[in-house]
Amino acid sequence: MRIIFLSYREWANEALAKVAKHPKISRSIHSHNMIELNKIALEDYDLLITLGWSDELGSSICSRIKAIGLHCAELDRYSYGTPIQLQIIDGITITKHRIFPFVWEPSSRRAHTHTREYSHETLLSLHGNIEDIFEQLYTTSILLLNQYLDDFPAILYNKWPEEKEVRQRRQPSDSKISKEEFALMSTADLYNLIRSLGNPYPNLYIEDDKGTLYFERVRFEKR
Repeated sequence: MRIIFLSYREWANEALAKVAKHPKISRSIHSHNMIELNKIALEDYDLLITLGWSDELGSSICSRIKAIGLHCAELDRYSYGTPIQLQIIDGITITKHRIFPFVWEPSSRRAHTHTREYSHETLLSLHGNIEDIFEQLYTTSILLLNQYLDDFPAILYNKWPEEKEVRQRRQPSDSKISKEEFALMSTADLYNLIRSLGNPYPNLYIEDDKGTLYFERVRFEKR
């Protein structure tokens, strides 16, 4: 197989370097952004694998190459962006990591990411700080992608249930919290909020006339 990898986060780059050693792969190339990807002759490759990638690929990509990505949530409400942060904030500690296809529909000339289809899944722990969760993502990504390549091309897809509830993608401006909001939150809720926004995400912060206070790391002891 001839594979294109697309990722930019350090943990994702390292995971894909491991996957590139799979015995079915005869040739691979790693792209770190869409500018690089658009310079590649996609027709010369069999599969595009994205990891840690949250943007749409678009019809110009999906119409020319089979593409898959990985989604780190079990409930449908977290299918619309920033799923790791939102699940942590909501108190979820165990979720699912899944492989999903980017689906190209020639009739409508559209590429769809959110099809609620997945081929392989495993449990994913959301305990600890962001670097701990990235380590989990690194491990489960290697596991899932190796399973996918083992099974390729006989890939079977499942559906996850649709929900009416939608948790909207967080924006950098959402990291600002007032002193009043801070005072009303429990220590457990503050722990989840702060750790969900560890580096490289926009850290939680409070502003007053003296300056801006950023929360980069946190430790919690349960009573």
